[in-house]
Amino acid sequence: RGYLIAAPSVFRSGVEEAISVTIFNSAKETTVQIQLVVKGETVSRSHGTRFFCVFLTSWCGVQVPPGLRGQAHLKVWGNRHLAEEGHIFHNYTTVTIDSKGSSVFIQTDKPVYKPKQKVLINLFMVTSDLRPVNDRVK
Repeated sequence: RGYLIAAPSVFRSGVEEAISVTIFNSAKETTVQIQLVVKGETVSRSHGTRFFCVFLTSWCGVQVPPGLRGQAHLKVWGNRHLAEEGHIFHNYTTVTIDSKGSSVFIQTDKPVYKPKQKVLINLFMVTSDLRPVNDRVK
């Protein structure tokens, strides 16, 4: 028996972040719950039922509310019906919440240049959802 949780260490505000939960040798149905807690208050939660199997990986998403920044606790646990065994795992870690960033893509007209050749480039600046920041970069 065991489990593996994979999540980014930096979350972006206003974005749904993917979290992978793998349960090894689960003999019974398991409910996985995820909470994002800031200053003792739950700001987002997600849950789902994972059916028993030998090896199960599932992706869960937790929506990070817009405007959050700073440190948060990511709590993940799996349980069965409380009348039976209760929690089979429970874990948490500290994550950083940062504002959405933008990206700059640089495009050239050739993959390789020779000395003294003119280099032609295009610059594209986009938001985290791949929308242009403005029409033209000068």
